[in-house]
Amino acid sequence: MALANKYRPKSFSEVIGQDNAVIALRNIIKNQNFHNGYIFSGTRGVGKTTLGRLFAKALNCSNYDLEKGETCNVCANCEAIQNNSHLDLIEIDAASRTGVDDMRELLDSVQYRPSQGKYKVYLIDEVHMLSMQSFNALLKTLEEPPNHVIFIMATTETHKIPKTIISRCLQFNLKLVSDELIKENIKKVFKEENVKSDEKSLDLLVELAKGSVRDSLTLSDQAISHCDGNLDEESISKLHGVLDLSSTTKLFDSIFKNEADKVVEELKRYQSLDVNYEILFDRALSFLHQKIMEMALSHETSSQSLNLYYQFFSNGLVDAKQTGKTRDCFDIAVLRCLTFINSDSTEVKKKSKLVEKIKPTPVEKPAKTEEPKAIEEPLIQKQEEDKEILNPKKDTNKTENLKNLTPTNWLNVFDLLDLTGPSRAFFSNLQIEKVEENTIFFKGADMFADRINKENIQSLIDSLVRLGYEEYHVEIESSDSAKNTPSSKWAKKRAEEIKIFKEEIISSDLLVKLKNDFGENIDASKITVIDHEE
Repeated sequence: MALANKYRPKSFSEVIGQDNAVIALRNIIKNQNFHNGYIFSGTRGVGKTTLGRLFAKALNCSNYDLEKGETCNVCANCEAIQNNSHLDLIEIDAASRTGVDDMRELLDSVQYRPSQGKYKVYLIDEVHMLSMQSFNALLKTLEEPPNHVIFIMATTETHKIPKTIISRCLQFNLKLVSDELIKENIKKVFKEENVKSDEKSLDLLVELAKGSVRDSLTLSDQAISHCDGNLDEESISKLHGVLDLSSTTKLFDSIFKNEADKVVEELKRYQSLDVNYEILFDRALSFLHQKIMEMALSHETSSQSLNLYYQFFSNGLVDAKQTGKTRDCFDIAVLRCLTFINSDSTEVKKKSKLVEKIKPTPVEKPAKTEEPKAIEEPLIQKQEEDKEILNPKKDTNKTENLKNLTPTNWLNVFDLLDLTGPSRAFFSNLQIEKVEENTIFFKGADMFADRINKENIQSLIDSLVRLGYEEYHVEIESSDSAKNTPSSKWAKKRAEEIKIFKEEIISSDLLVKLKNDFGENIDASKITVIDHEE
């Protein structure tokens, strides 16, 4: 006999992972407060039909214990239901009896009283497969059933059941069973069956079950046959085309270290072993989800790359289901992560260090007797030296103007700042009103000024210090009169570039030839430029 059938719960106390539903059903029987119908919904293998049968057994048990909420399992009714031979438990497979004629034939027997037990129970499995006409035929009887009739329906797709049916029933949403409970259940079964196993093989079976008790027992049955009663991780991995649980950690370690050769070798190893790539997708997403949660709990804000990796793999899984090329989509998702690290690894590291800083690094202020040249910032000096080499006659007034932060040179200074993220977005829309002593007075629209927090301000101060300026204090005022902002400067510059681009298109040889040969006159108003930098 299959393990899933052999170890099917025979009483409420043997049901695992569905405590809420079991408590509710026990109270219903204890208080004799029966409803017109009951719907058990949930994914495969979580106990929908099993709970329906146990409920039917409890309703008809001659020696039901109201205090403990358990059936006796020895009376004639209990034994008949256990053996699927009870006359008053009518089980219907809705998938094979979808027509309205089948439903009418069934409902004709509702009026007759039970012949063996207290209640006549109709257990309709996969009820969502019924046709709309069948649901309509059931509706009236379900609304006002005889006192001796109980309807129990099981489904994996509640959304396909008409609302008029759902509103007349009590619904129990059965959840996925936790990995810990499934593992304990498998251990218990293996002990009864005298099967040997190790912890890693059990972990693999639990992972493959994905919250389904029935799947876990079916997989265990298959593993017992394959391993001849002595389960080990390697044999189960080969059986189901999965890798050991440490392979995902190894792959991501190579990705984080940007070791492209090792990543490609690992992908080739996966291909040679003919692994199950759907499981690899699940493991990758679970690994990244765990890492992101750990960083969130530790209040680290440098998880942007992990969020992007999660998006790569989730999009890859969607593409795999659409195209059927699961291996290709997994490989591409991994290589996308490598590409991101290769291009942005330095920038990401800078961001994480910047966030961890609480105060800017103190900068030694020059003595009052020193010349202003002493506080020139290396970045500005280096840039201007390079420009002087190319054009030694160029005026150096711009360099001199950047030594002190003022409302007039704010736009040029902003281009040199290493601000990123929200801080850059907010301050790019602010205008410097004035700079007095060591305080900068900003003004800008409410939508930007009101959203700036202490962290954004600290990022600006740190960036200015790294550029060679002193440690300023920042004051921000909401105002609609801010016009001279880096953002507006960029918009004007971009508009001018687009205008020049359109003029170049109009004067191109292709358009001139179209005009001369076909009389087509294309002006700037007919050209639409999609700016991907906006």
